[in-house]
Amino acid sequence: MPVYSLYFALFWVLFTVSPVLAGNSQHIIEQISHDLEQTTDLQAKSSLHIYRARQYAKINKFELALEDYNDALELTHKGWIHLERSHLLLAAGKYELAYEDANAAKEEVPTLTREADKVIEKAVAEVRRQYEAENPISIVMDSKVNPYRKTRFDLMKKQGVGMFAASSQRRANSAAGKHKAVTRQTTSKCAPKARS
Repeated sequence: MPVYSLYFALFWVLFTVSPVLAGNSQHIIEQISHDLEQTTDLQAKSSLHIYRARQYAKINKFELALEDYNDALELTHKGWIHLERSHLLLAAGKYELAYEDANAAKEEVPTLTREADKVIEKAVAEVRRQYEAENPISIVMDSKVNPYRKTRFDLMKKQGVGMFAASSQRRANSAAGKHKAVTRQTTSKCAPKARS
């Protein structure tokens, strides 16, 4: 009989906690909000704000999550909270703020440098990508193209100087070699062999 009561108790616990275990973020947020109202300990309040911010981030309510991270930082100022907030800001698309928060985390807690550098790298890459998308590289020609215009590269190629010197020298050598071979063949064909 005690085995059945143990199974029944286990079933009852899983049944009552199943919304939380299933990832029902709204239910979890309500529970955390209730706990926030009742607690007076500043460290516990800070932790609860962080937990609620994580749940808000899971359901893409970034503004509410940001408010909770700000409240947590006001209660207990710690570098790892800056790092978590920088991840949130990166996901929300606020790359400049994510960059600033990651730098703050690096300054306050040097052991977070590697993780903060990853956030900084992603933020800088996204800002650069946005800038390049808004300001594409383009060449504007405001005059007609002159097909008879000669550039310095055309002249260098013709004279065989600079970077064109080696290739023009090879062409000249190979042409001279062919000419010598042709003349040797012709002379040998033209001269009659002496009969003995």
